[in-house]
Amino acid sequence: MHKEGGVAAPPWWRRVSDEVETVGVAPVPDDQRNATAGKLFITWAMTAASAMTPLIGAILYPYGLWYTIGAMVVSWLIFLVPCGLFSEMGRELPLTALVVARRTYGRSATFLLSTLFSFVNMAFFGLNAAGGAHILAALTHTGAAPWYWIIGGSNVVLVLFGFKWLEYFYRYTALLFLICYGALTVYLATHYSLHVPAQTTPMQWGTAISVIGGFCILSWTYKTSTVSRFCLPADRTPQRRWYFLAPSLGIMVPNLAMGIMGAYSKEATGDWNIAVAGAHIPGWGAVAALGVALAIMHINAMNLYPATVDILVSLNTIRTPRSWEQPIATIVLGILGVLLAQAGILSHAETFVTDAGELLGPFTFVMIVDWLWGLRDKHDIDSYFRPAHTTADRWRPAALSCFLAGFIVSFWGTHFLPAAFYHAVPLSLVGSLTAALSYATVLFVRRRRSSDEDRTVVIETIPAPLHKA
Repeated sequence: MHKEGGVAAPPWWRRVSDEVETVGVAPVPDDQRNATAGKLFITWAMTAASAMTPLIGAILYPYGLWYTIGAMVVSWLIFLVPCGLFSEMGRELPLTALVVARRTYGRSATFLLSTLFSFVNMAFFGLNAAGGAHILAALTHTGAAPWYWIIGGSNVVLVLFGFKWLEYFYRYTALLFLICYGALTVYLATHYSLHVPAQTTPMQWGTAISVIGGFCILSWTYKTSTVSRFCLPADRTPQRRWYFLAPSLGIMVPNLAMGIMGAYSKEATGDWNIAVAGAHIPGWGAVAALGVALAIMHINAMNLYPATVDILVSLNTIRTPRSWEQPIATIVLGILGVLLAQAGILSHAETFVTDAGELLGPFTFVMIVDWLWGLRDKHDIDSYFRPAHTTADRWRPAALSCFLAGFIVSFWGTHFLPAAFYHAVPLSLVGSLTAALSYATVLFVRRRRSSDEDRTVVIETIPAPLHKA
């Protein structure tokens, strides 16, 4: 131990351990809430810029380039408001979304939802780890097996240090990432004959927007408050427009750019994965490998981090929080995610992505309605952590029923709705709006009934006339 300014400095291992994030699901202290709109944008842009992101161009490839771009823009216009509202929720109340959900869905219901969403995030972690492992194996001409653990282990170490260091990582690697993928784009343009991907299938707006929502903006929406709770509080930033737009723009811009790259790569080479071209660049294979490695770490950090926070919401529902729970949860979930990657989750990528959007959309929209019109004392932080004493505290049947109704429309709508409808209108949006409107109706009826009960009818009694004897 050496001295700094006459005061004994702690050993290096103590300084490192002090940087490990242990805030868990507690309100983020004010001294840690210093992220700006620019940092918020970079965080989400680097999160969305995954090695798997060009896949969206391949999925939408049959619709042609111009319809693909149009579907991306329309998807952003549809979902930017929910995304912005959830992000602002974290700035107004520095809690993660699933803690807020305790008052919308009930403590026991949120316990189950938190466990489920933690698994969903962990599965996304495994999906991207698997995709990245196969790309790096192709670039380095090695087997994929060790890359699963190299990718997973690197992300676990990064996430252990929490949002503060995640934001540093995103900010200071952004330029390097752009250079690497820029080199791949230049290689594709100079070594292949590029043609605008033509439409080969009739455009189905509903299907396309549902895929885009599940792939990117809708699946990320409820997680935005997990990040924005570290931003400057809403009451300290009168100009809120850029904070509102930063998450959705950060998510959609790289999906649009890399989706176009994926579509052109598929048109030119038959493979959507532009990074694989790096193996054929003389002297530049390492550049491609570095770009892919950064892209995987960017997105997987923001899969593992919410997975950790979500499982902590579940644990803290049944036990008192402990400071060591967050790092332990990060390590365990990281290992399980790698095992999912090895088990072959990549082969179910498109189905999993679509199903996630169908689940998360109704959940998100019900919470938005409750946040805007249901939670009158929503800034009472203690109310989100009080133990449940009654059945009503544990389960909120109205919110759950509306969520399930929306999920049924999103997931099984193809079985009872005409094909012309769900090809033209995204079922993920229809299900989400079904959940939101039905819950808004419940709140409206409750308020009317409550106001009726509060009214008191005053009956004026007139004394009977006195009669003379």
